[in-house]
Amino acid sequence: ACDSYQPDKMPALEDYGNNELMAINIATQKYPRTSTNYYKKGLILWNMDKRKEALQSISKAVEMNDSRGEYHLFLAQTYVENDSMKAAFEAAKRAESLALDTLALNELLADLYLDNKEHQSALDHVNMALEKDPNLAENHLRKGNSLSAMKQPEAAEESLLKALSLDSESPGASKSLADIYLQRGDYDNALVYIDKNLAKNPGDIDFLYKKGVAKAETGQLNPSVDLFREVISKDDEYELAYSKLGAVYYRKRKMDSARYFSNGALRLDDQDIEALLTMARINDRQKAYWVSLNYYDKIMAIDSTHSPSVEERKKLRGKIAWLQYLEKNKSGGESGE
Repeated sequence: ACDSYQPDKMPALEDYGNNELMAINIATQKYPRTSTNYYKKGLILWNMDKRKEALQSISKAVEMNDSRGEYHLFLAQTYVENDSMKAAFEAAKRAESLALDTLALNELLADLYLDNKEHQSALDHVNMALEKDPNLAENHLRKGNSLSAMKQPEAAEESLLKALSLDSESPGASKSLADIYLQRGDYDNALVYIDKNLAKNPGDIDFLYKKGVAKAETGQLNPSVDLFREVISKDDEYELAYSKLGAVYYRKRKMDSARYFSNGALRLDDQDIEALLTMARINDRQKAYWVSLNYYDKIMAIDSTHSPSVEERKKLRGKIAWLQYLEKNKSGGESGE
């Protein structure tokens, strides 16, 4: 619904004095059915870091006038700041439906689509943002992350390198590049970006974790243990560090520690495939074959194409079948005597 009353000429805020919030409060009292006043009040409150109050004010503006794209964009932004992501998504899409096409809206929609795992839509909106300004490092980072999520590492690498060429201090681009190189098995290149950023911020747990992965994958197990433990000491809910540490302890044949940290990962995410795989391997090694098989079955329910688990589960089932055959023959032989 449109505003029920809109004055022909809005008075300037300066007419009410120098205090912006006081001025807009006077304006809303004088013209209580004017949506623009609530929109402006929301902007003032936002700039004062009063996010909840800003949300209340812009919500009022939208309630009064639902046809302004910039209102819905601001509403979406305030929802994001108040951790209401579903509502933010709806408001941003409503802004777009009202033909709003701004850099800020495309950036926001790109982030929301990426968080929602709608990668192509995220990429489309990043490209629209880049058309408006091709020299923003953050948007090349967004594009790189979208392409990486779409399993296009070469194209993602190109975008991320472009982001770093525009902003050499971008930690996000360095982290994403390190991930690409780690997945590719290019540990030397990964460590270039990891060590560069750790030199500037030694306590960055994401880079400490990635360095631990690089060390583990190159057989440097003791340094990797130290790094993963440091991550956990800084954030005791860093799930990936638990699962990696469990896997490393398994490789070191320290089964109690491997079990402890793998269970720690599963406490945080019961679908952590690496932790489930370590638990399957531990139980297989300790001859708890049916328990091991149960862990492999859990992995198959999550990802039936997980190749290490497919192969190991097949071998385990063969082992169980052979042991059952031996047990049956043994029982048959004893009863025949």
